[in-house]
Amino acid sequence: MVWEITTEELLKKYASGKRNFAGAVVVRKSECGRNYIDLEGAVLRDINLRGADLSFACLSEADLTGADLFGASLIEARLDGAIIRDANLECVNLFRCSLTGADLVGSHLYQASAIGAIFRKARFLYGGEHNVFIRADFRDASIAHDAICRAMNVIWDTIMPDGTVQSGPYFGEWKSISK
Repeated sequence: MVWEITTEELLKKYASGKRNFAGAVVVRKSECGRNYIDLEGAVLRDINLRGADLSFACLSEADLTGADLFGASLIEARLDGAIIRDANLECVNLFRCSLTGADLVGSHLYQASAIGAIFRKARFLYGGEHNVFIRADFRDASIAHDAICRAMNVIWDTIMPDGTVQSGPYFGEWKSISK
């Protein structure tokens, strides 16, 4: 079920103990001609945002430990320095999302779309499976090269942690896709 909520309402309900915001469309406010969702530095531990639309949200420095972001839309969201430990990132849309310096330890990307996503200096334990990494940037991320290039991930024009570029397209364990 899709429903609208403002950032103020979300934060107020979260503070009162509510954790289930599945399917929410967080309403953007317009300032200086730009629409955005301001949740910078918010503590949203164990929040359920399954299928929620957080496109263009500023979640920099937010604490999303244990969050359920299954199927959430984080298109062009900013999660720089965010704590996203032990979170469910299955089927999440990270199109042009910035996760510079984010802590993703214990979170598992699975069937995520990370086209143009920036993971510079992000911290991972593993890269996940069945993801799409096209023009993604993993420079200086603490993740093993082979953790990105395994488990049926699609890799194309992606900057690896060591700064090399994998032009690809590659599918899974370095199997080239026929063009």
